[in-house]
Amino acid sequence: MAALRILVTGSTGFLGGYVKAAVTAAGHVAATTARRAGDAAVDLGAPGMVDAVVQALRPDLVINLAACARLADCEHDPALAMRVNAAVPGRLAERFGARLLHASTDLVFDGRGAPYAATSPVAPLSTYGLSKAAGEEAAARHGGRVVRLPLLFGADRAGRGATASLRATLAAGRRAALFPNEYRTPLHAADAAAALVDLALDPDGPRLVHLPGPERVSRWELGRRFAAAHGFDLTQLDAVECQDALRPRDVSLAGDWRAGRCLDAMLQDG
Repeated sequence: MAALRILVTGSTGFLGGYVKAAVTAAGHVAATTARRAGDAAVDLGAPGMVDAVVQALRPDLVINLAACARLADCEHDPALAMRVNAAVPGRLAERFGARLLHASTDLVFDGRGAPYAATSPVAPLSTYGLSKAAGEEAAARHGGRVVRLPLLFGADRAGRGATASLRATLAAGRRAALFPNEYRTPLHAADAAAALVDLALDPDGPRLVHLPGPERVSRWELGRRFAAAHGFDLTQLDAVECQDALRPRDVSLAGDWRAGRCLDAMLQDG
């Protein structure tokens, strides 16, 4: 296959660096955009910016990672959440159809019917989940494809992601509170990125895909296994039940896709 130009939006986010590396490893060229960096430093939610970026960078395919992803930020500014998480994927899909792969989230579910298949009805609890569900619908309406991602983890200098933030806390000698009553199917960002690139390269592939990690685990169990694997003091960890009504208790995903390595192997790279 000749090298393709793949636009990675939200390229400075936690997953963005992994996706850029995966695009290069697959022999293709990553064109990038983010609010303050990349080949085009723009706010894709601003009027006309999607068209301007497409015209300037001329990608063959798009992997859309751009998102307003913090639950608190979305609750504070629902209009921003809808502009970035819903309107942008819709505009990209209008231009690219099935050549758009839009990254969504397990938080479009309410946590009462896990494990969730790709065909399960969405029922978001938070503004973030609501806006991501709207983004899925907008992308699909114009022929775009959607991938739902679980909780992601992996090494990150900025301390983002489930394990990098925990590492920073424990390395600083602070205590970490972890939820024993919140279940996910966590996945290393490198494994997610490789899968995203594979899917992006196949516009004729499935329109809606789940990328579940190898196991259903609580945040508490994930943290303990990570801390043990990296020699941290387990007594720094506190099991604290989640009481936040906006956070679903079990959004573990099910799907045909399977990770190529086990959770403990992934945690070694965390």
